[in-house]
Amino acid sequence: MFNFKSESGWSLELELECFVIYKKLENAGFPYGLQTDLCEKLANRCKMDSGTLKAKVGNFKSERGHTEPTNSSKATKYLVEQYGSLSLKESEALLAGYKLAVEANTQQGTVVASNLAGTA
Repeated sequence: MFNFKSESGWSLELELECFVIYKKLENAGFPYGLQTDLCEKLANRCKMDSGTLKAKVGNFKSERGHTEPTNSSKATKYLVEQYGSLSLKESEALLAGYKLAVEANTQQGTVVASNLAGTA
């Protein structure tokens, strides 16, 4: 659906993580410093530069009309179009569901591979 360059480090999961950060900011009334704090925490988990993550969250703010237009990715625009009206809890559930689906598919792929290899 989206073409993330493998060398960029971006993924749909990171897009969703940044979307949830945006929703946390929106829910809190965009307090000064919170975006930096949340992006630094995510950067420590995903090994992505916090400035890059802040820019992505800024793209969500732009797409939702809180700031001037930016050069948002197709994935960012899609998430805003499809899920922009979700509450914070709903957006967190969306991220959690995505992670569960990825994990289930990974585990299923491991089972299929081991069955094909005759090691199950």
